[in-house]
Amino acid sequence: MTRPAGLRRFVFDTGALVGLERGNPDVIEALERILAGELEGVVPRTVLAEAGRDGTRRVRLAAAFNRARRIRHGSLVIDELTPERAMEIGRKIGECGHDDVVDVNVALCARSSPSGVVDAIVLTGDRDGITRVDGALDRVIIDV
Repeated sequence: MTRPAGLRRFVFDTGALVGLERGNPDVIEALERILAGELEGVVPRTVLAEAGRDGTRRVRLAAAFNRARRIRHGSLVIDELTPERAMEIGRKIGECGHDDVVDVNVALCARSSPSGVVDAIVLTGDRDGITRVDGALDRVIIDV
């Protein structure tokens, strides 16, 4: 996996969680490095909701996240869907015209607050959806 220099944080889209389940080597490598404490990982709460539609997948993902929390607390975090974030998602939908709440939340998670600087790599199976929200993220996407 080739990642942009200087970025130490990964944001997982639903496609990345599906990729984890299917054995995608880039997703597995990212998760292994996160579990080793070399990198940080973020999973937006909206991604968990979307991935959790499938009961079998839900059980496997829960096991992976529980393992991550036991091994190294803080290296893999769930980005909460706060009222403030929900309003930010709504504003961004209005700006970009893309109404996929998950894509918008993933794109927002890839930028630091409050500076707005892109500070994460996005693991996704939907490059077009993410770049429709934020074209600057095209350079930090790893397709899975």
